[in-house]
Amino acid sequence: MRDNIDLVELDRLISFSIDQSLSHSDAQRLNSLLEDSAEARQRYKEIHETHTALCEVFPSKMLGDSASPRTQAASPQTRMVAHSSSRQPSSRQPGKLVSKLQLVAALSICLLIGFSSYMIGKHDGEVHVATPDLTYTDTTPVPETTPTKKMTWGGVESTLTGHAVLRKTIDVIWPNDEQRVIDGSLLPPGVFAFSGGVAVIDFFCGATLVVEGPAQLDVISDWVVSVENGRVEATVPPAAQGFIVKAAGTDIIDLGTRFALDMSEGKAQVAVLDGEVLLRGNQFDDDLLQAGEQTSLDHKAVDSDLLSRIPQLDAIEQQSTDDQKKQYNAYRDFMKELATDSRLIALFPAEKDFTGRRYPNTAETDYASAGQLLGPVEIVPGRFEKESVGVLTSRPGSRIRTKINGTFSAYTFSCWAKINSLKHEYNALFLSDGYENGEPHWQIRHDGKLMFSVMVDDSQKLFYSTGPNSPPIQDKGLHHVYFSEPFWTPSMTGQWFHLAAVYDPAARSVIQYVNGKVTCREKIKDEFIIHDLSIGAAEIGNWGQPFRKTPDFAVRNLDGVIDEMIILNAALSSDEIYDIYLTGSIHEE
Repeated sequence: MRDNIDLVELDRLISFSIDQSLSHSDAQRLNSLLEDSAEARQRYKEIHETHTALCEVFPSKMLGDSASPRTQAASPQTRMVAHSSSRQPSSRQPGKLVSKLQLVAALSICLLIGFSSYMIGKHDGEVHVATPDLTYTDTTPVPETTPTKKMTWGGVESTLTGHAVLRKTIDVIWPNDEQRVIDGSLLPPGVFAFSGGVAVIDFFCGATLVVEGPAQLDVISDWVVSVENGRVEATVPPAAQGFIVKAAGTDIIDLGTRFALDMSEGKAQVAVLDGEVLLRGNQFDDDLLQAGEQTSLDHKAVDSDLLSRIPQLDAIEQQSTDDQKKQYNAYRDFMKELATDSRLIALFPAEKDFTGRRYPNTAETDYASAGQLLGPVEIVPGRFEKESVGVLTSRPGSRIRTKINGTFSAYTFSCWAKINSLKHEYNALFLSDGYENGEPHWQIRHDGKLMFSVMVDDSQKLFYSTGPNSPPIQDKGLHHVYFSEPFWTPSMTGQWFHLAAVYDPAARSVIQYVNGKVTCREKIKDEFIIHDLSIGAAEIGNWGQPFRKTPDFAVRNLDGVIDEMIILNAALSSDEIYDIYLTGSIHEE
Protein backbone atom coordinates (compact mmCIF):
# COMPACT_ATOMS: atom_id res chain seq x y z
CA MET A 1 0.00 0.00 0.00
CA ARG A 2 1.20 3.47 -0.84
CA ASP A 3 1.28 5.84 2.15
CA ASN A 4 1.87 9.10 0.28
CA ILE A 5 -1.57 9.45 -1.34
CA ASP A 6 -2.61 12.94 -2.36
CA LEU A 7 -6.07 12.98 -0.75
CA VAL A 8 -7.03 16.22 -2.46
CA GLU A 9 -6.34 14.69 -5.86
CA LEU A 10 -8.08 11.44 -4.88
CA ASP A 11 -11.22 13.27 -3.71
CA ARG A 12 -11.26 15.28 -6.94
CA LEU A 13 -11.07 12.13 -9.04
CA ILE A 14 -13.76 10.36 -6.99
CA SER A 15 -15.99 13.42 -7.33
CA PHE A 16 -15.57 13.34 -11.11
CA SER A 17 -16.29 9.58 -11.16
CA ILE A 18 -19.58 10.07 -9.30
CA ASP A 19 -20.51 12.91 -11.65
CA GLN A 20 -19.45 10.76 -14.65
CA SER A 21 -17.13 13.50 -15.90
CA LEU A 22 -13.78 11.72 -15.79
CA SER A 23 -11.42 12.44 -18.65
CA HIS A 24 -9.48 9.53 -20.06
CA SER A 25 -6.28 10.55 -18.27
CA ASP A 26 -8.11 11.10 -14.96
CA ALA A 27 -9.74 7.70 -15.31
CA GLN A 28 -6.34 6.06 -15.76
CA ARG A 29 -4.97 7.94 -12.75
CA LEU A 30 -7.90 6.91 -10.50
CA ASN A 31 -7.62 3.35 -11.73
CA SER A 32 -3.95 3.31 -10.75
CA LEU A 33 -4.63 4.74 -7.28
CA LEU A 34 -7.36 2.20 -6.56
CA GLU A 35 -5.28 -0.71 -7.78
CA ASP A 36 -2.22 0.24 -5.75
CA SER A 37 -3.70 1.48 -2.48
CA ALA A 38 -6.09 -0.12 0.00
CA GLU A 39 -6.41 3.30 1.64
CA ALA A 40 -7.59 4.79 -1.67
CA ARG A 41 -10.13 2.01 -2.14
CA GLN A 42 -11.47 2.59 1.38
CA ARG A 43 -11.74 6.33 0.73
CA TYR A 44 -13.55 5.62 -2.55
CA LYS A 45 -15.99 3.33 -0.73
CA GLU A 46 -16.69 5.82 2.07
CA ILE A 47 -17.44 8.73 -0.27
CA HIS A 48 -19.74 6.59 -2.42
CA GLU A 49 -21.55 5.33 0.69
CA THR A 50 -22.11 8.83 2.03
CA HIS A 51 -23.17 10.24 -1.33
CA THR A 52 -25.59 7.39 -2.06
CA ALA A 53 -27.20 7.38 1.39
CA LEU A 54 -27.77 11.14 1.41
CA CYS A 55 -29.18 11.11 -2.09
CA GLU A 56 -31.68 8.47 -1.08
CA VAL A 57 -32.76 10.47 1.99
CA PHE A 58 -32.89 13.70 -0.08
CA PRO A 59 -33.92 12.51 -3.58
CA SER A 60 -33.51 15.82 -5.41
CA LYS A 61 -31.38 17.34 -8.13
CA MET A 62 -29.30 18.96 -5.40
CA LEU A 63 -26.76 16.17 -5.64
CA GLY A 64 -27.02 15.64 -9.39
CA ASP A 65 -28.36 12.80 -11.45
CA SER A 66 -25.68 10.43 -10.22
CA ALA A 67 -27.38 10.30 -6.85
CA SER A 68 -29.07 6.98 -7.08
CA PRO A 69 -27.25 3.66 -7.21
CA ARG A 70 -30.24 2.30 -9.11
CA THR A 71 -30.12 4.89 -11.84
CA GLN A 72 -26.43 5.42 -12.34
CA ALA A 73 -24.57 2.66 -10.51
CA ALA A 74 -26.77 0.13 -12.19
CA SER A 75 -24.79 -0.94 -15.20
CA PRO A 76 -21.15 -1.85 -15.67
CA GLN A 77 -21.04 0.68 -18.48
CA THR A 78 -22.08 3.63 -16.33
CA ARG A 79 -20.32 2.42 -13.21
CA MET A 80 -16.89 1.85 -14.70
CA VAL A 81 -14.34 4.19 -13.30
CA ALA A 82 -11.46 3.45 -15.59
CA HIS A 83 -13.37 3.34 -18.87
CA SER A 84 -14.67 6.80 -19.73
CA SER A 85 -16.10 8.47 -22.80
CA SER A 86 -14.56 11.25 -24.75
CA ARG A 87 -16.19 13.92 -22.60
CA GLN A 88 -13.94 16.57 -21.14
CA PRO A 89 -13.68 17.12 -17.38
CA SER A 90 -16.58 18.99 -15.85
CA SER A 91 -16.14 22.68 -15.21
CA ARG A 92 -17.34 22.29 -11.62
CA GLN A 93 -14.80 22.69 -8.83
CA PRO A 94 -13.24 19.51 -7.42
CA GLY A 95 -14.57 20.22 -3.96
CA LYS A 96 -18.14 20.85 -5.05
CA LEU A 97 -19.33 17.32 -4.31
CA VAL A 98 -17.80 17.35 -0.86
CA SER A 99 -19.37 20.76 -0.22
CA LYS A 100 -22.75 19.40 -1.24
CA LEU A 101 -22.38 16.44 1.06
CA GLN A 102 -21.37 18.67 3.95
CA LEU A 103 -24.30 21.00 3.29
CA VAL A 104 -26.84 18.18 3.18
CA ALA A 105 -25.31 16.56 6.25
CA ALA A 106 -25.70 19.84 8.13
CA LEU A 107 -29.28 20.17 6.96
CA SER A 108 -29.92 16.58 8.04
CA ILE A 109 -28.69 17.28 11.55
CA CYS A 110 -30.80 20.45 11.80
CA LEU A 111 -33.90 18.66 10.58
CA LEU A 112 -33.33 15.75 12.96
CA ILE A 113 -32.86 18.09 15.95
CA GLY A 114 -35.96 20.11 15.04
CA PHE A 115 -38.08 17.02 14.49
CA SER A 116 -36.89 15.40 17.72
CA SER A 117 -37.70 18.56 19.71
CA TYR A 118 -41.16 18.66 18.19
CA MET A 119 -41.82 15.01 19.00
CA ILE A 120 -40.56 15.43 22.58
CA GLY A 121 -42.92 18.34 23.11
CA LYS A 122 -45.82 16.56 21.47
CA HIS A 123 -45.48 13.41 23.57
CA ASP A 124 -44.60 15.04 26.89
CA GLY A 125 -40.99 14.11 26.74
CA GLU A 126 -41.43 10.58 25.37
CA VAL A 127 -39.73 10.35 22.02
CA HIS A 128 -41.13 8.12 19.25
CA VAL A 129 -38.90 8.31 16.21
CA ALA A 130 -39.46 6.06 13.16
CA THR A 131 -36.27 4.85 11.50
CA PRO A 132 -36.36 5.74 7.80
CA ASP A 133 -36.08 2.92 5.31
CA LEU A 134 -33.45 4.04 2.80
CA THR A 135 -35.20 2.44 -0.13
CA TYR A 136 -34.52 3.98 -3.50
CA THR A 137 -36.97 6.69 -4.63
CA ASP A 138 -36.88 7.87 -8.24
CA THR A 139 -38.09 11.45 -8.69
CA THR A 140 -38.02 11.43 -12.49
CA PRO A 141 -41.42 12.20 -14.05
CA VAL A 142 -43.11 8.95 -15.02
CA PRO A 143 -46.01 7.92 -17.24
CA GLU A 144 -49.29 6.72 -15.72
CA THR A 145 -48.41 3.03 -15.99
CA THR A 146 -45.15 3.50 -14.08
CA PRO A 147 -45.38 2.86 -10.32
CA THR A 148 -45.00 5.90 -8.10
CA LYS A 149 -43.48 5.76 -4.65
CA LYS A 150 -45.00 7.38 -1.58
CA MET A 151 -43.27 7.94 1.72
CA THR A 152 -44.81 6.21 4.74
CA TRP A 153 -43.56 5.92 8.30
CA GLY A 154 -42.26 2.48 7.44
CA GLY A 155 -40.36 3.59 4.34
CA VAL A 156 -41.17 3.92 0.66
CA GLU A 157 -44.11 2.02 -0.80
CA SER A 158 -44.68 1.51 -4.52
CA THR A 159 -48.15 2.30 -5.84
CA LEU A 160 -49.93 1.76 -9.16
CA THR A 161 -53.12 3.22 -10.60
CA GLY A 162 -55.94 0.89 -11.57
CA HIS A 163 -59.29 -0.63 -10.64
CA ALA A 164 -59.34 -3.64 -12.96
CA VAL A 165 -57.25 -5.85 -15.24
CA LEU A 166 -57.85 -6.52 -18.92
CA ARG A 167 -57.61 -10.30 -18.75
CA LYS A 168 -57.86 -11.02 -22.47
CA THR A 169 -59.11 -9.68 -25.77
CA ILE A 170 -60.43 -11.54 -28.80
CA ASP A 171 -60.40 -9.88 -32.21
CA VAL A 172 -60.60 -6.45 -30.61
CA ILE A 173 -60.45 -3.44 -32.93
CA TRP A 174 -59.06 -0.34 -31.25
CA PRO A 175 -60.06 3.18 -32.35
CA ASN A 176 -56.36 4.10 -32.68
CA ASP A 177 -52.92 3.05 -31.45
CA GLU A 178 -53.08 5.47 -28.53
CA GLN A 179 -56.14 3.67 -27.13
CA ARG A 180 -54.74 0.17 -27.63
CA VAL A 181 -54.51 -1.82 -24.37
CA ILE A 182 -52.41 -4.98 -24.06
CA ASP A 183 -53.82 -8.09 -22.41
CA GLY A 184 -52.87 -8.12 -18.73
CA SER A 185 -52.78 -4.32 -18.42
CA LEU A 186 -54.26 -2.42 -15.50
CA LEU A 187 -57.32 -0.29 -16.28
CA PRO A 188 -57.08 3.06 -14.51
CA PRO A 189 -60.06 5.34 -13.82
CA GLY A 190 -61.56 6.71 -17.02
CA VAL A 191 -62.85 5.65 -20.40
CA PHE A 192 -62.15 2.22 -21.86
CA ALA A 193 -63.40 1.90 -25.42
CA PHE A 194 -63.00 -0.28 -28.50
CA SER A 195 -64.72 -0.56 -31.87
CA GLY A 196 -65.27 -4.32 -32.15
CA GLY A 197 -64.40 -7.72 -30.71
CA VAL A 198 -64.67 -9.00 -27.15
CA ALA A 199 -62.81 -8.01 -23.97
CA VAL A 200 -62.78 -9.82 -20.61
CA ILE A 201 -62.25 -7.50 -17.63
CA ASP A 202 -61.57 -8.56 -14.02
CA PHE A 203 -62.35 -5.90 -11.41
CA PHE A 204 -60.34 -5.96 -8.21
CA CYS A 205 -63.49 -6.54 -6.14
CA GLY A 206 -63.94 -9.89 -7.92
CA ALA A 207 -66.53 -9.07 -10.60
CA THR A 208 -65.86 -10.13 -14.21
CA LEU A 209 -67.32 -8.43 -17.28
CA VAL A 210 -67.39 -9.90 -20.77
CA VAL A 211 -67.88 -6.93 -23.10
CA GLU A 212 -68.67 -7.04 -26.81
CA GLY A 213 -67.94 -3.98 -28.93
CA PRO A 214 -68.44 -1.45 -30.14
CA ALA A 215 -68.25 -0.54 -26.47
CA GLN A 216 -67.51 2.40 -24.20
CA LEU A 217 -67.13 2.01 -20.46
CA ASP A 218 -66.15 4.45 -17.74
CA VAL A 219 -64.16 2.70 -15.02
CA ILE A 220 -65.07 4.53 -11.81
CA SER A 221 -63.73 2.31 -9.01
CA ASP A 222 -63.09 -1.30 -8.01
CA TRP A 223 -66.83 -1.56 -7.39
CA VAL A 224 -68.44 0.71 -9.98
CA VAL A 225 -68.43 0.93 -13.78
CA SER A 226 -70.61 2.93 -16.14
CA VAL A 227 -71.60 1.43 -19.51
CA GLU A 228 -72.40 3.90 -22.28
CA ASN A 229 -72.33 1.42 -25.15
CA GLY A 230 -71.85 -2.32 -25.68
CA ARG A 231 -73.21 -5.71 -24.71
CA VAL A 232 -72.12 -7.01 -21.31
CA GLU A 233 -72.30 -10.21 -19.29
CA ALA A 234 -71.44 -9.63 -15.62
CA THR A 235 -70.42 -12.47 -13.30
CA VAL A 236 -70.34 -11.40 -9.66
CA PRO A 237 -69.23 -13.89 -6.97
CA PRO A 238 -70.25 -13.51 -3.31
CA ALA A 239 -67.08 -11.57 -2.46
CA ALA A 240 -68.07 -8.87 -4.98
CA GLN A 241 -71.71 -8.59 -3.89
CA GLY A 242 -72.73 -4.94 -4.19
CA PHE A 243 -70.90 -4.36 -7.47
CA ILE A 244 -72.66 -1.60 -9.43
CA VAL A 245 -73.10 -1.17 -13.17
CA LYS A 246 -74.47 2.24 -14.14
CA ALA A 247 -76.49 2.41 -17.36
CA ALA A 248 -79.18 4.75 -18.75
CA GLY A 249 -79.48 6.66 -15.47
CA THR A 250 -79.96 3.46 -13.47
CA ASP A 251 -77.75 1.71 -10.93
CA ILE A 252 -77.77 -2.06 -11.39
CA ILE A 253 -76.68 -3.28 -7.96
CA ASP A 254 -75.65 -6.91 -8.00
CA LEU A 255 -76.62 -9.13 -5.10
CA GLY A 256 -74.32 -12.02 -6.00
CA THR A 257 -75.36 -13.18 -9.43
CA ARG A 258 -74.87 -13.21 -13.18
CA PHE A 259 -76.71 -10.76 -15.40
CA ALA A 260 -76.72 -9.39 -18.94
CA LEU A 261 -76.89 -5.80 -20.17
CA ASP A 262 -77.49 -4.58 -23.72
CA MET A 263 -76.58 -0.95 -24.37
CA SER A 264 -76.10 -1.33 -28.13
CA GLU A 265 -77.96 0.25 -31.04
CA GLY A 266 -80.04 2.54 -28.84
CA LYS A 267 -81.18 -0.23 -26.51
CA ALA A 268 -81.04 -0.20 -22.69
CA GLN A 269 -82.08 -3.62 -21.40
CA VAL A 270 -81.06 -5.86 -18.52
CA ALA A 271 -81.73 -9.55 -17.82
CA VAL A 272 -80.81 -11.68 -14.80
CA LEU A 273 -79.34 -15.11 -15.54
CA ASP A 274 -78.75 -16.25 -11.94
CA GLY A 275 -79.56 -14.72 -8.56
CA GLU A 276 -80.97 -11.20 -8.42
CA VAL A 277 -80.12 -7.53 -8.86
CA LEU A 278 -81.46 -4.32 -7.36
CA LEU A 279 -82.46 -1.48 -9.73
CA ARG A 280 -82.20 2.06 -8.38
CA GLY A 281 -82.72 5.43 -10.04
CA ASN A 282 -84.66 6.75 -13.00
CA GLN A 283 -87.95 4.78 -13.04
CA PHE A 284 -86.81 2.31 -10.38
CA ASP A 285 -87.05 2.51 -6.59
CA ASP A 286 -84.93 -0.37 -5.31
CA ASP A 287 -86.82 -2.83 -7.51
CA LEU A 288 -85.66 -6.43 -7.46
CA LEU A 289 -85.06 -8.30 -10.71
CA GLN A 290 -84.64 -12.04 -10.28
CA ALA A 291 -83.33 -14.96 -12.33
CA GLY A 292 -85.21 -15.36 -15.61
CA GLU A 293 -86.58 -11.81 -15.52
CA GLN A 294 -85.63 -8.91 -17.79
CA THR A 295 -86.64 -5.30 -18.20
CA SER A 296 -85.97 -2.15 -20.17
CA LEU A 297 -84.16 0.78 -18.53
CA ASP A 298 -85.73 3.39 -20.82
CA HIS A 299 -89.45 2.48 -21.01
CA LYS A 300 -89.02 0.76 -24.39
CA ALA A 301 -90.17 -2.77 -25.14
CA VAL A 302 -87.80 -5.61 -24.23
CA ASP A 303 -86.45 -7.72 -27.08
CA SER A 304 -87.31 -11.40 -26.77
CA ASP A 305 -83.90 -12.37 -28.18
CA LEU A 306 -81.93 -10.23 -25.72
CA LEU A 307 -79.89 -13.08 -24.23
CA SER A 308 -78.92 -14.49 -27.61
CA ARG A 309 -76.99 -11.31 -28.37
CA ILE A 310 -75.02 -11.22 -25.10
CA PRO A 311 -71.45 -12.61 -25.06
CA GLN A 312 -71.03 -15.45 -22.55
CA LEU A 313 -67.78 -16.17 -20.72
CA ASP A 314 -67.82 -19.95 -21.28
CA ALA A 315 -68.31 -19.53 -25.03
CA ILE A 316 -65.65 -16.82 -25.21
CA GLU A 317 -63.09 -18.98 -23.39
CA GLN A 318 -63.81 -21.93 -25.68
CA GLN A 319 -63.38 -19.69 -28.73
CA SER A 320 -60.11 -18.40 -27.26
CA THR A 321 -58.87 -21.98 -26.79
CA ASP A 322 -59.78 -22.89 -30.37
CA ASP A 323 -58.06 -19.78 -31.72
CA GLN A 324 -54.92 -20.55 -29.72
CA LYS A 325 -54.76 -24.05 -31.15
CA LYS A 326 -54.90 -22.67 -34.69
CA GLN A 327 -52.25 -20.05 -33.95
CA TYR A 328 -50.03 -22.59 -32.20
CA ASN A 329 -50.19 -24.94 -35.17
CA ALA A 330 -49.11 -22.06 -37.44
CA TYR A 331 -46.31 -21.26 -34.99
CA ARG A 332 -45.08 -24.86 -34.96
CA ASP A 333 -44.96 -24.94 -38.76
CA PHE A 334 -42.91 -21.73 -38.71
CA MET A 335 -40.51 -23.16 -36.10
CA LYS A 336 -40.02 -26.37 -38.10
CA GLU A 337 -39.09 -24.36 -41.17
CA LEU A 338 -36.81 -22.09 -39.13
CA ALA A 339 -35.02 -25.12 -37.68
CA THR A 340 -33.59 -25.86 -41.16
CA ASP A 341 -32.08 -22.36 -41.54
CA SER A 342 -28.30 -22.71 -41.93
CA ARG A 343 -27.80 -19.43 -40.05
CA LEU A 344 -29.20 -20.90 -36.85
CA ILE A 345 -26.92 -21.34 -33.85
CA ALA A 346 -29.62 -22.62 -31.48
CA LEU A 347 -33.41 -22.89 -31.38
CA PHE A 348 -35.25 -23.60 -28.13
CA PRO A 349 -38.97 -23.42 -29.11
CA ALA A 350 -42.10 -23.17 -26.96
CA GLU A 351 -43.07 -26.81 -27.46
CA LYS A 352 -43.97 -29.61 -25.09
CA ASP A 353 -41.19 -31.95 -26.23
CA PHE A 354 -39.41 -31.97 -22.86
CA THR A 355 -37.76 -35.19 -21.79
CA GLY A 356 -37.04 -35.04 -18.09
CA ARG A 357 -34.84 -32.01 -17.42
CA ARG A 358 -33.74 -31.58 -21.02
CA TYR A 359 -34.71 -28.45 -23.03
CA PRO A 360 -34.63 -29.53 -26.70
CA ASN A 361 -32.54 -27.58 -29.21
CA THR A 362 -34.29 -28.20 -32.54
CA ALA A 363 -31.79 -26.40 -34.78
CA GLU A 364 -30.42 -28.70 -37.48
CA THR A 365 -26.99 -27.10 -37.18
CA ASP A 366 -24.61 -28.71 -34.69
CA TYR A 367 -23.29 -25.67 -32.80
CA ALA A 368 -25.36 -25.98 -29.61
CA SER A 369 -26.26 -28.69 -27.16
CA ALA A 370 -29.70 -29.15 -25.67
CA GLY A 371 -30.44 -27.06 -22.61
CA GLN A 372 -30.21 -28.64 -19.17
CA LEU A 373 -32.73 -27.50 -16.56
CA LEU A 374 -31.03 -27.06 -13.20
CA GLY A 375 -32.26 -26.18 -9.75
CA PRO A 376 -35.86 -25.16 -9.08
CA VAL A 377 -36.73 -24.44 -12.72
CA GLU A 378 -40.43 -25.10 -13.32
CA ILE A 379 -42.09 -26.11 -16.58
CA VAL A 380 -45.25 -23.99 -16.85
CA PRO A 381 -47.84 -23.04 -19.50
CA GLY A 382 -46.38 -20.85 -22.24
CA ARG A 383 -47.81 -18.17 -24.52
CA PHE A 384 -50.31 -20.57 -26.02
CA GLU A 385 -51.37 -21.75 -22.54
CA LYS A 386 -52.41 -25.42 -22.83
CA GLU A 387 -50.70 -25.84 -26.19
CA SER A 388 -47.16 -24.78 -25.24
CA VAL A 389 -44.80 -24.62 -22.29
CA GLY A 390 -42.25 -22.23 -20.89
CA VAL A 391 -39.57 -22.33 -18.20
CA LEU A 392 -40.04 -20.38 -14.97
CA THR A 393 -36.76 -19.17 -13.42
CA SER A 394 -38.13 -17.14 -10.50
CA ARG A 395 -35.93 -18.70 -7.79
CA PRO A 396 -32.21 -17.79 -7.59
CA GLY A 397 -30.90 -21.31 -8.28
CA SER A 398 -33.00 -21.68 -11.44
CA ARG A 399 -31.02 -21.89 -14.68
CA ILE A 400 -30.92 -23.53 -18.11
CA ARG A 401 -27.38 -24.36 -19.20
CA THR A 402 -26.13 -25.00 -22.71
CA LYS A 403 -22.82 -25.20 -24.54
CA ILE A 404 -22.35 -23.48 -27.91
CA ASN A 405 -19.26 -24.11 -30.02
CA GLY A 406 -18.04 -22.24 -33.07
CA THR A 407 -16.97 -18.78 -34.20
CA PHE A 408 -19.55 -16.37 -35.56
CA SER A 409 -19.66 -13.10 -37.48
CA ALA A 410 -22.89 -11.59 -36.06
CA TYR A 411 -25.58 -12.26 -33.48
CA THR A 412 -29.35 -12.19 -33.47
CA PHE A 413 -31.05 -13.11 -30.20
CA SER A 414 -34.82 -13.50 -30.02
CA CYS A 415 -37.05 -14.67 -27.19
CA TRP A 416 -40.51 -14.45 -25.67
CA ALA A 417 -40.64 -13.55 -21.97
CA LYS A 418 -43.35 -13.00 -19.37
CA ILE A 419 -41.92 -10.91 -16.56
CA ASN A 420 -43.27 -11.11 -13.01
CA SER A 421 -40.83 -8.55 -11.61
CA LEU A 422 -37.40 -7.02 -12.20
CA LYS A 423 -36.36 -7.46 -8.61
CA HIS A 424 -32.63 -7.67 -9.29
CA GLU A 425 -30.28 -5.00 -10.57
CA TYR A 426 -29.73 -7.15 -13.69
CA ASN A 427 -32.16 -9.83 -14.84
CA ALA A 428 -30.76 -12.44 -17.21
CA LEU A 429 -32.05 -13.43 -20.62
CA PHE A 430 -28.92 -15.06 -22.06
CA LEU A 431 -25.41 -14.76 -20.62
CA SER A 432 -22.16 -16.52 -21.46
CA ASP A 433 -20.31 -17.90 -18.44
CA GLY A 434 -16.86 -16.39 -18.63
CA TYR A 435 -17.72 -13.26 -20.64
CA GLU A 436 -14.52 -13.57 -22.64
CA ASN A 437 -13.65 -11.88 -25.94
CA GLY A 438 -16.55 -12.01 -28.39
CA GLU A 439 -19.01 -13.44 -25.86
CA PRO A 440 -22.46 -11.84 -25.34
CA HIS A 441 -24.50 -10.75 -22.34
CA TRP A 442 -28.21 -10.00 -22.84
CA GLN A 443 -30.30 -8.95 -19.87
CA ILE A 444 -32.84 -6.47 -18.49
CA ARG A 445 -31.97 -3.77 -15.98
CA HIS A 446 -34.17 -3.10 -12.94
CA ASP A 447 -35.69 -0.05 -14.66
CA GLY A 448 -37.03 -2.02 -17.64
CA LYS A 449 -34.21 -1.26 -20.09
CA LEU A 450 -32.82 -4.00 -22.30
CA MET A 451 -29.02 -4.37 -22.06
CA PHE A 452 -26.85 -6.00 -24.69
CA SER A 453 -23.05 -6.18 -24.69
CA VAL A 454 -20.16 -8.15 -26.17
CA MET A 455 -16.74 -8.43 -24.52
CA VAL A 456 -14.10 -6.65 -26.60
CA ASP A 457 -10.87 -7.03 -24.61
CA ASP A 458 -10.94 -9.20 -21.50
CA SER A 459 -7.29 -8.44 -20.66
CA GLN A 460 -7.98 -4.90 -19.46
CA LYS A 461 -8.34 -4.29 -15.73
CA LEU A 462 -11.07 -1.85 -14.79
CA PHE A 463 -12.59 -0.85 -11.44
CA TYR A 464 -16.23 -0.01 -10.86
CA SER A 465 -18.44 0.64 -7.85
CA THR A 466 -20.86 -2.06 -6.70
CA GLY A 467 -22.85 0.17 -4.38
CA PRO A 468 -22.62 1.69 -0.92
CA ASN A 469 -22.03 -1.56 0.98
CA SER A 470 -19.23 -3.05 -1.09
CA PRO A 471 -15.73 -1.96 -2.09
CA PRO A 472 -14.99 -1.27 -5.75
CA ILE A 473 -14.55 -4.39 -7.83
CA GLN A 474 -11.97 -5.03 -10.51
CA ASP A 475 -13.89 -5.79 -13.69
CA LYS A 476 -12.34 -7.89 -16.39
CA GLY A 477 -12.51 -6.39 -19.79
CA LEU A 478 -13.39 -3.60 -22.14
CA HIS A 479 -16.98 -3.65 -23.37
CA HIS A 480 -19.89 -1.34 -24.04
CA VAL A 481 -23.47 -1.83 -22.87
CA TYR A 482 -26.17 -0.90 -25.37
CA PHE A 483 -29.37 0.18 -23.59
CA SER A 484 -32.89 0.33 -24.96
CA GLU A 485 -35.59 2.68 -23.76
CA PRO A 486 -37.55 1.28 -20.77
CA PHE A 487 -40.21 -1.13 -22.01
CA TRP A 488 -41.51 -2.71 -18.78
CA THR A 489 -43.14 -1.46 -15.57
CA PRO A 490 -44.81 -3.46 -12.77
CA SER A 491 -48.22 -2.67 -14.27
CA MET A 492 -47.21 -5.02 -17.13
CA THR A 493 -46.65 -8.03 -14.86
CA GLY A 494 -47.82 -11.19 -16.58
CA GLN A 495 -47.76 -9.80 -20.13
CA TRP A 496 -45.83 -11.56 -22.86
CA PHE A 497 -43.15 -9.59 -24.70
CA HIS A 498 -41.13 -10.48 -27.76
CA LEU A 499 -37.55 -9.25 -27.29
CA ALA A 500 -34.75 -9.24 -29.85
CA ALA A 501 -31.18 -7.97 -30.14
CA VAL A 502 -29.13 -7.76 -33.35
CA TYR A 503 -25.35 -7.28 -33.14
CA ASP A 504 -23.82 -6.56 -36.55
CA PRO A 505 -20.08 -5.76 -36.51
CA ALA A 506 -19.93 -5.51 -40.32
CA ALA A 507 -22.53 -2.74 -40.32
CA ARG A 508 -21.21 -1.38 -36.98
CA SER A 509 -24.73 -1.52 -35.61
CA VAL A 510 -26.65 -2.76 -32.57
CA ILE A 511 -30.46 -2.78 -32.73
CA GLN A 512 -32.87 -3.99 -30.06
CA TYR A 513 -36.58 -4.68 -30.50
CA VAL A 514 -39.68 -5.02 -28.32
CA ASN A 515 -42.75 -6.60 -29.92
CA GLY A 516 -41.31 -6.19 -33.39
CA LYS A 517 -40.53 -2.49 -33.03
CA VAL A 518 -37.10 -0.87 -32.73
CA THR A 519 -36.43 0.42 -29.22
CA CYS A 520 -32.65 0.98 -29.51
CA ARG A 521 -30.38 1.67 -32.47
CA GLU A 522 -26.73 2.50 -31.80
CA LYS A 523 -23.53 2.59 -33.82
CA ILE A 524 -20.59 0.51 -32.62
CA LYS A 525 -17.62 2.81 -32.01
CA ASP A 526 -14.17 1.83 -33.28
CA GLU A 527 -12.87 0.95 -29.81
CA PHE A 528 -15.72 -1.54 -29.28
CA ILE A 529 -15.57 -3.36 -32.62
CA ILE A 530 -14.89 -7.09 -32.47
CA HIS A 531 -15.46 -9.40 -35.42
CA ASP A 532 -14.69 -12.87 -34.05
CA LEU A 533 -17.66 -13.84 -31.91
CA SER A 534 -18.18 -16.93 -29.77
CA ILE A 535 -20.35 -18.11 -26.88
CA GLY A 536 -19.11 -21.28 -25.14
CA ALA A 537 -20.91 -22.37 -21.97
CA ALA A 538 -23.89 -20.13 -21.26
CA GLU A 539 -27.20 -19.87 -19.47
CA ILE A 540 -30.76 -18.90 -20.29
CA GLY A 541 -32.50 -16.97 -17.51
CA ASN A 542 -29.49 -16.74 -15.18
CA TRP A 543 -25.70 -16.36 -15.03
CA GLY A 544 -23.43 -19.22 -14.07
CA GLN A 545 -20.09 -17.58 -13.18
CA PRO A 546 -18.44 -21.00 -12.71
CA PHE A 547 -14.95 -19.52 -12.43
CA ARG A 548 -15.61 -17.20 -9.48
CA LYS A 549 -13.11 -17.38 -6.60
CA THR A 550 -15.65 -17.22 -3.74
CA PRO A 551 -18.94 -18.98 -2.95
CA ASP A 552 -20.80 -15.72 -3.62
CA PHE A 553 -22.52 -15.33 -6.97
CA ALA A 554 -24.44 -12.56 -8.69
CA VAL A 555 -28.21 -12.97 -8.39
CA ARG A 556 -29.50 -12.40 -11.91
CA ASN A 557 -32.22 -15.00 -12.44
CA LEU A 558 -35.17 -13.63 -14.39
CA ASP A 559 -38.30 -13.61 -12.24
CA GLY A 560 -40.52 -14.76 -15.05
CA VAL A 561 -41.07 -17.25 -17.87
CA ILE A 562 -39.11 -17.73 -21.09
CA ASP A 563 -40.79 -19.95 -23.67
CA GLU A 564 -38.57 -19.49 -26.71
CA MET A 565 -34.93 -18.63 -27.40
CA ILE A 566 -33.54 -18.23 -30.94
CA ILE A 567 -29.87 -17.48 -31.66
CA LEU A 568 -28.57 -16.91 -35.19
CA ASN A 569 -25.19 -16.32 -36.79
CA ALA A 570 -26.63 -13.43 -38.78
CA ALA A 571 -27.94 -9.91 -38.39
CA LEU A 572 -31.64 -10.30 -39.15
CA SER A 573 -33.47 -7.43 -40.82
CA SER A 574 -36.31 -5.55 -39.17
CA ASP A 575 -38.77 -7.37 -41.42
CA GLU A 576 -37.44 -10.76 -40.32
CA ILE A 577 -37.66 -9.78 -36.66
CA TYR A 578 -41.25 -8.64 -37.19
CA ASP A 579 -42.14 -11.94 -38.90
CA ILE A 580 -40.87 -13.88 -35.87
CA TYR A 581 -42.87 -11.60 -33.55
CA LEU A 582 -46.06 -11.78 -35.63
CA THR A 583 -45.97 -15.57 -35.96
CA GLY A 584 -45.41 -16.02 -32.24
CA SER A 585 -47.92 -13.47 -30.97
CA ILE A 586 -51.28 -14.68 -29.70
CA HIS A 587 -53.37 -12.02 -31.44
CA GLU A 588 -52.15 -10.88 -34.80
CA GLU A 589 -52.07 -7.13 -35.35
